[in-house]
Amino acid sequence: MSAATRKRKRQADPGSTCREWCARAAKGEMPRLLVVLPPSGPGESETWFAERICAAARTAGRAVENLDLLDLDGGAPDFDPGSLDGFLASQSLFASRQALILQRAAKPLGRWPRLVAELAAAAARPDGPEWMIVEAGDAPAKVAKELAAIEGVEVVRFRALYGDPPPWKPDPDASEAAQFAAAEASARGIRLERGAPGTLVAVAGGRPGDLVQALEHLALLGLDRVGEDEVRAVVAHSAEGTANDFADAVLAGDSGAALRHLGRLRQSGLRSWDGRRLAARDAFGMLLASVARERRRTLAVRRALEDGRSLEDALQAAGSRPSMPLVRRMETRLARCDARQLARVRTALLEAERHVKMAGWRDATDALELLAFQVYRRARA
Repeated sequence: MSAATRKRKRQADPGSTCREWCARAAKGEMPRLLVVLPPSGPGESETWFAERICAAARTAGRAVENLDLLDLDGGAPDFDPGSLDGFLASQSLFASRQALILQRAAKPLGRWPRLVAELAAAAARPDGPEWMIVEAGDAPAKVAKELAAIEGVEVVRFRALYGDPPPWKPDPDASEAAQFAAAEASARGIRLERGAPGTLVAVAGGRPGDLVQALEHLALLGLDRVGEDEVRAVVAHSAEGTANDFADAVLAGDSGAALRHLGRLRQSGLRSWDGRRLAARDAFGMLLASVARERRRTLAVRRALEDGRSLEDALQAAGSRPSMPLVRRMETRLARCDARQLARVRTALLEAERHVKMAGWRDATDALELLAFQVYRRARA
């Protein structure tokens, strides 16, 4: 085993690293300057982990007396660098202790390069802020390098969770995303039984925010033990799961499956993962947006395949991380969704919008049912 391989093996997964930093933040054990950067190598950056660390530090900081906490969003349209300049240049007039949280800092750090030098100077001053967190996001490479070079800085980089299990353990429950889901479920008093974590990833996707939202929905229902059947019954039949399944049925031309989803909508409505029940008009917008989004993605994948790319490369070019469940789902879809079917779906989408938004159909579900009939595609013998 090479040294590089051993180093990769020892590297903690993003979920464990995030929990460690959240625990440090809750205890007030933060460094003078913590910089959160995207992966240095190939990989998808994930902002959810940085947001959790900032949230933990924010909660802990607000509970400390005599601490002047400056909490800024660098991505806000009204962001003013002057407030950050003044904070970093001098001590607070209202408290003897200072701390800083600067989220979505990529844009201001790139636009005002002096801010990097000011952060470095504040970290070096004995009377500077006790701790600072800078979530640099997709900052330019030059800015990221300058931040990482600040003396005493601690740098953490977050990539997306791996949704596929490792080659040496081909168990869906062994993937990073599944283990993250199991750990987050345990923290909420929910026990995911064998097979449930992998099923949850297959249904909800591998993004941490989506997984946590699904777990919150399970917690709202008072479930403390969750198996595969519960995951499919609750998460797959939530508003988000129904929207995805409805989009799959429409693109495949499976009118029967699409109408069954709409039948459940008429009977009991759609409940979002956060517990909200969606009205028919809101459900219409969610379902239509899901079909339109998946149609664009499928069209982009088909065009990339026609250019000679592999399915994994085509998915990545379409803006999706090619995990095993997504690859299989797209393979099934492409088998029935050709260029003619994509055009048929586009026409039906436009007509459904005209019926509801221009013709004033009072029951938006009627427009969705008509759409389901219009996209029907006879299965080949």
